[in-house]
Parts: sequence; C-alpha cells; structure tokens
Amino acid sequence: MFWSSVGRRGNYGVDAPIVPVTQAMLGVVMLELGNRKISDQNDNQGWWLIGAGAILLCIALIYVHTARRGKFLVWSEVLGALNLAGDEKVLDLGCGRGAVTTLAAARVPRGSVLGVDSFRVRSRLTSSRGGTEDQIARRNAGLDGVADRVTFVQADVSRLNLDGNSFDLVVSGLGISAVPSAQGRQAALEEAVRVTRPGGRLVLADVRHIREYLQQLTDLGCVQVNQQPLGWRLWYGGPWLATTLVSARKPVD
Repeated sequence: MFWSSVGRRGNYGVDAPIVPVTQAMLGVVMLELGNRKISDQNDNQGWWLIGAGAILLCIALIYVHTARRGKFLVWSEVLGALNLAGDEKVLDLGCGRGAVTTLAAARVPRGSVLGVDSFRVRSRLTSSRGGTEDQIARRNAGLDGVADRVTFVQADVSRLNLDGNSFDLVVSGLGISAVPSAQGRQAALEEAVRVTRPGGRLVLADVRHIREYLQQLTDLGCVQVNQQPLGWRLWYGGPWLATTLVSARKPVD
C-alpha cells in the first residue's frame, strides 16, 4: 500500500508526525473555506483556496509515503549497493525506532549492529503508545527477526563512549541532523570517523547540512567523499526537503 512499511512488522511510525498532520489539517480547512466562498459568493478566491488546500494535502501524503515506505525502499537499495560480506560490525547514529538499524541487520546475518540515540525527548511522547522509543526499537528488532544481532544504547551521538576503529560501517538516517548546533554536528562526525575502522565506510543521509558534512569529512582525512541525491521517494513533502546521501571511506593507515 502507499503508506505501508514494505513488509516491516515493526512499529516505525512517522518521522515528526506533527508536520504532515498540520499540513493535512490546514489543507482540509482551506478546502472547506474555498467551497464556502464559491457556494456563497461565487468568489474566485475560493478556487485559490481549494488549490492551496489540495497542494497541502498532496505534500502531507508525500511526507507520509517517505516516512512509511520510501525510506525503507531507498535504504534497502543503499545498503544493498554496499555489497556487504555479512559479517560486518555496523553503527547506526541517531537510530530512533530502528528503521535503518533493522535493515542493516538483515544484511549482516553473521555480524552485529549497534543503534545509538538519545531517546530522551521522544520517550515521553511515545510512552502512552506502546512504550518508550528505545523499547519500541528493541521490539521492532524482534518483530523483524534481527534481535539476535542488534543492540540499542542511549547516548549522545556527539560523545560516544565507544572504542576507536571499531566499526566496518557507520550509517545515519537523518540522525545527525537532529543535533541542533553546528558544533554538535561536527563533534558527531568526528566521533563517527573515530569509531570507523581504517578502510571502513560512512553512509549518512540528511536533508540539510550536506556541504557541511562533505567539507568536514574531507577535513577529517576521509577519502572517496561523495554525495548522491536519493530521489523523490525520500522527499519529506517535496523537492525542497529532498534527502541526500553522503558517503566516505576512512583511509587505511
């Protein structure tokens, strides 16, 4: 279906659900106002309101499609293109409910995946809907059959208590973008590079800060630093919030 999670059994929800809900509500209000103006006054302004309302509803639908379906399809392709051997050690920064974490785990049946997130802000919001967000992430790993190789840890992505040169692959699906300050995002990238083993790869998706990531990864000594637009399936409402993939490799000493 248009809004299904592509065979995922877990409860991965919708990223920042207040955004599409607000868009849809405004769209409905505009449609109603437009209809009233046309029926009461035969006012051309009513048609503008109907058009604007329809556009807002379309934007909300695109957003939900990205959050519920598009990101699973695109990340499956991204991870598949890495040609993983299946025994890699993977780190997911800003893992949320574990959408990218569980997809990565499915690619490493003999490996392991560590999902890191603060979990703090969202836990209170989700407690009445099936548990805190870290609990939901663990449950999702079980429902999607990868709990044996997935671990979730509550931590600040810009201050990781992890050994350096530990992971074959570091991924992030908008997780670093959630860090509010440029200094914090830089620290998160420094940590990501630090914990990646020599020769390991970093694959980071974001809708903003792309130039920032490219420059900082280059400054940190990474090679093969590239960007790749991920297409309409990862538009968070429209092309003005299109997701870009930044990839890099940590050089071998």
